[in-house]
Amino acid sequence: MNPFKQTNDVITVDSKRFLEFALGKESYAIELLKVKEVITPPEMTPIPKAPSYVCGLMNLRGLVLTVIDLRKKLSITPSEDTSQNGVIIFDLGERLVGVVVDSIQRVLNVEEDNIKPVPDSDKNNSYILGVLQQESKLVMWIDPSILLDADIRKVQEAA
Repeated sequence: MNPFKQTNDVITVDSKRFLEFALGKESYAIELLKVKEVITPPEMTPIPKAPSYVCGLMNLRGLVLTVIDLRKKLSITPSEDTSQNGVIIFDLGERLVGVVVDSIQRVLNVEEDNIKPVPDSDKNNSYILGVLQQESKLVMWIDPSILLDADIRKVQEAA
C-alpha cells in the first residue's frame, strides 16, 4: 500500500508518529505530539499522603511538575538495569506531567493500516487506544490524559 495520497497537488501521509518506551519487558507508545521532552530522572520532593506510585514533585526550569512511576501505577515489574531510566514530560493541555519509564526506545512512524483496535477484554484498560504492529512485536498505544487524569487530582488533593 502506498502511504502517500495526492489531493489537489498536496501530498499527505496516512501515518502517525509515536515515542516508544519500555515498562518492564513490554513496549508502549504515546503520540509524539503529546511529548514535551525527555529527561534523565531528576531529584524529586516526596508528597505526603500521595499514592505510592507518585514519585513526587520536580522543578523543570521553574515549573513544578508531578512525577508518576508508570511501572508502579500499572503493576509492572521494573527492569533491574536502572541506567536507562528516563522521564517523559507529557503535555496534557492544561498541565505538564512527568512519568518514569525503564527506557526510551525510538520514534515510530506508523502507517494507519498498522494500528489495530484493542481486543475487547477489560474495561479497566480504557487508556489503551490501540496496538501498533511493529515488525514482529506489538506496541501498546496509550493515552496519558486518560491514564493520569485521576492521579493528578489525587496529588492536588494531597498537596
